[in-house]
Amino acid sequence: MHDLIISNGSVVDGTGRPAFTADIAVQDGKIVAVGKDLGVSHRKIAAEGLLVTPGWVDVHTHYDGQVSWDPLLLPSLSHGVSTVVMGNCGVGFAPVIPARREWLMAMMESVEDIPREALAAGINWQWETFPEYLDALDSIPRSIDIGTQIPHAPLRLYVMGERGADNELATELDIEKMAQIAKEAVEAGALGFSTSRTMVHATPEGVPIPGTFASTEELVGIGSAIAQTGKGVMEVVNDAMAGKNLEGELELMRQVAVTGCPVTFLLPQTNPRPNVWRELLDRCSRLIEGGTLVTPQVFARPVTILFSFQGENPFQYLPTYQPLKGLAHNEKMERLKDPEVKKRLLREEDPNSAGMSLLYQQSSTWAKTFPMGQSLNYFPKGDENIAAIASAQNKDPREVVYDLLLEDNGRSFLMYTVAGYADGNRNALHEMLSHPLTVMGGSDSGAHMRTICDSSAQTFMLTNWVRDCAEEHTYHLPLEFVVKKQTRDTARLFRMQDRGTLEAGMKADINLIDLHNLELARPEMVYDLPAQKPRLLQSVEGYVAGIVSGEIVQENGVPTEARPGRVVRGTKA
Repeated sequence: MHDLIISNGSVVDGTGRPAFTADIAVQDGKIVAVGKDLGVSHRKIAAEGLLVTPGWVDVHTHYDGQVSWDPLLLPSLSHGVSTVVMGNCGVGFAPVIPARREWLMAMMESVEDIPREALAAGINWQWETFPEYLDALDSIPRSIDIGTQIPHAPLRLYVMGERGADNELATELDIEKMAQIAKEAVEAGALGFSTSRTMVHATPEGVPIPGTFASTEELVGIGSAIAQTGKGVMEVVNDAMAGKNLEGELELMRQVAVTGCPVTFLLPQTNPRPNVWRELLDRCSRLIEGGTLVTPQVFARPVTILFSFQGENPFQYLPTYQPLKGLAHNEKMERLKDPEVKKRLLREEDPNSAGMSLLYQQSSTWAKTFPMGQSLNYFPKGDENIAAIASAQNKDPREVVYDLLLEDNGRSFLMYTVAGYADGNRNALHEMLSHPLTVMGGSDSGAHMRTICDSSAQTFMLTNWVRDCAEEHTYHLPLEFVVKKQTRDTARLFRMQDRGTLEAGMKADINLIDLHNLELARPEMVYDLPAQKPRLLQSVEGYVAGIVSGEIVQENGVPTEARPGRVVRGTKA
């Protein structure tokens, strides 16, 4: 007798095949049959009218701290994700000596906008080495599976100390030690190694994080050691997409991949150099066709920083705004609606000259900032930006921003398009997503708590690109293509061979989705992190059930008590 049968669903199995109606039988956490007349089971779920897919595999998250305190891993659980990969962008919490824990938390706050107070209150440090970190994570019951990479910054700090933090050139002995530790981490179960080579990622002091300027010898040495295991990948974040040292960065990734360690990197469309992505994608295609695995990760929608009176906004550093920060939301709104308060805020200048303040002080920001609207329009017309609205109304852009943020009692949002919308249309994103060699990435789940809310990326792919763009629409993406893109393709990128498709013998990670009624809510600021720190969450309706290893972990958006989640340990390709 089977443990579970899902009957009569519209199955999109992750292989790229079109949908078909079938039953799925589950036994001991695995799919044992897909078809008809599969026998009897202890439990049966009628899935007629529902979409049945593999659980989503999200390969670019930053749950490195949250995995210590949150067994549910919200919001990913709510959005049908059954496996997350963290340790991206070269930042994380292992290996580490006790004296460096504070340093790593401060770096994580600076790079990924995760409050240090929440990390300090939530992380129960039980490790020094990376294998000890994996074992500590594996001891915590959780709803979904987690995999992680060994990050470059803590590794460099662990081996080189202050020299590593100061980005000094690694010696031959340094490289040998880092390579050995990375190899041991992958052998213990790390899915790979990650490094950051972008100036955007800096410490609180404004210093680029350890590894930013690592030599080709350093990264090739680490890649070669990983390749010896037959497992693992190297994830790279760099500034090549902005046209900075494109040739050098591409050559570095090629040299690492030639060792036998596959490379993956984020490929957004940037505002300063909006066409570089196409050259990078073409070059990667030629490398892949030649057998050198350098795989771009692309985004589901424009990367947007959200401005709101609930959180990040252009007025929050001004003197008049400071007394308002500690007020309850409704009281704060009453004060902000006062014409005198508005007049003072519009007259004051930001005393800061870095970080978000620098963004607010640039007039060009408003040409890339749009009202999000009640219907959550992530693809507004290019001329609907704040600068254009201000010009039409003969107002200062900051006054337009102020008035728009007051709408709906201060719960409205503006979105500044950091990447993916340089042309004011979705052409670039559609082309990147349509490419057969790209994979879905960049959700940044677990990071940028007050500014970015893209953990709903996999849901957005189904609603926006599949359902809401009818088949005859220019931008429509086929359902079976999108499902494969965020299940099988992402799993195989990180050499996870046991999940990502609904086939006999595969892990029973399954979503049951009411596609017709799948809807994203407007983001909302909640205070549910340790130390009562805030984060933006975007809830969803339409996930009828989520199943991990054959156990139901959520029903109609409500988490169950099941805790089948485990640490994913890397396997050979």
